Amino acid sequence: MKKNHLYEKLLNSEPLGFIDPFTDLGEFDIVQMKFKEPVYQLKNKYSGQPYSKKWQLKIEGMRELYIQYQLSLQEKDKKEEYYKRERTTDSKEHSNEIVTTYLKLGFGFRDIEKQVSISYRTLQRRWNRSNYVQTVETEFYLKSDLSDGYYLPGTSLPRSMKVN
Repeated sequence: MKKNHLYEKLLNSEPLGFIDPFTDLGEFDIVQMKFKEPVYQLKNKYSGQPYSKKWQLKIEGMRELYIQYQLSLQEKDKKEEYYKRERTTDSKEHSNEIVTTYLKLGFGFRDIEKQVSISYRTLQRRWNRSNYVQTVETEFYLKSDLSDGYYLPGTSLPRSMKVN
């Protein structure tokens, strides 16, 4: 099974046991599938000092394995049509921030569903897409104004472009 293979590989990636792959790699954001802090900010739990360059490279490799392991777990969950429920207010706020950002960028609910582990129906019930999608008023510039150095936009079409 792929999950067990990655799990074993992750556990055996640091044979001395100096770095625990589930606690020492930093805080992991399961929604965005990345670590919240960069490797150089991590502190050694034994000395309280930042890790040396050699250990930082080792941790980066372990992080890649950890992300692959998490992706394999998500693939298994997707096959079972399982969607994660947010139980704490922090996770609700975090997912709300991510979903509203995607909506402001113009993504549809089907696209957001692929990125975040929230079902399409839940997305439709909780968020109204029209509240976040914004259009910008069109601006028109006259060529003569631009050649004279003025770059103030107009809001209506120039006479030469108007249709009867």
